[in-house]
Amino acid sequence: MARRYSRQEFLDRLRGEIARGRPLVMTGAGSGICAKFIERGEVDIIGVYNTGYFRMQGYGSLAGMLPMADANELVYQSGRREILPQVKETPVIAGLNGVDVLRDMRLFLDDIKRIGFSGVHNFPTVGWFDGDFRKTLEGTGLGYQMEIEMLRVARELDLLTIGYAFNEEDTDRLMRGAAPDIFIFHAGITRGGSTGFAGARSLEDMAERTRAHYRIARKLKPDVILLAHGAALVNPEEAQYLLEHTDCHGVQLGSSIERLAIEIPLQERAASFKKTRFPGGLRKVP
Repeated sequence: MARRYSRQEFLDRLRGEIARGRPLVMTGAGSGICAKFIERGEVDIIGVYNTGYFRMQGYGSLAGMLPMADANELVYQSGRREILPQVKETPVIAGLNGVDVLRDMRLFLDDIKRIGFSGVHNFPTVGWFDGDFRKTLEGTGLGYQMEIEMLRVARELDLLTIGYAFNEEDTDRLMRGAAPDIFIFHAGITRGGSTGFAGARSLEDMAERTRAHYRIARKLKPDVILLAHGAALVNPEEAQYLLEHTDCHGVQLGSSIERLAIEIPLQERAASFKKTRFPGGLRKVP
C-alpha cells in the first residue's frame, strides 16, 4: 500500500530532488499495472484521475469532462482498489472535482487522506470551459471558486495541493485564493496517438504561454513549484525544451505516459505474434 506523506514531508521530498538537479516528473496512472511500473521508473508523483480511467478504456481525455460516471467516486474507488495497493513509496495524489454539490467536501477530503492519498489536484475542472457556458457556471454558483475552496480545505487537512489553470485570470484567482504548493499551466489536450488533439499548439507557443502564467504564479507565491503540461509535451525531448525555455521544475504527464506509452508498443507486440508461421507453411485444419 502506498506510503502516506504529510504535506511537509511531500514538499521536502520534491524540493530535495530539485536541489539535486533532477527535474520532477508527475504522471497519471489509470490502472494498477500503470502505477506499478511507473513507480519503478522513479517518478516523483503519481496522480489518479477520472481521465486516466477513460484513457485506459480507449477514449480521449475530455471524456473525463463530460457527465459520464461520478468523477470523485471513480477516483476514490480506482485509487483504493487499484492504484494505492500497487504503489510503495511514491506519493499519490487524487484529482478531484471541487464543484461537487452532492458531497461534504471536508468529509470527503478527510476520507481521501485516510485511504492513502497524500495530495489533491483540482481536476476535473471548470477551468476547461469558456464563453457563455463558463459565465453561466460562475453566475449560478458552480464556478472555479469552489475548486479554490476545496484546495484551501485540503491544505488545512495537511494535504499537498496542486492547482490547474487555463487562463491568466484563473491563474491569478488560484494563486491568491488557494496558493497551491504546485502550479500547473494546462496548455491543452496532448497531441499524438489515436485520441490526441491534432490542432495542439506548437512547442514554442506552449513555452511562451507557460512563461506568462509562471510570472503571475511566482509574483503571488515565490516558492511555488512549477510544472509544465499538455499540448506539445509528448516526448522527453519536448520536456527538455520546456526545462530550457521556461522556469518549470519538471513536467506533468497524462496521455504522454499512460496512453502513448501503450498504444504503439501494444499494437507492435500483437502484430509480432501474428507474424509467426507454421513449419513448412501449412498445418492440418482440425
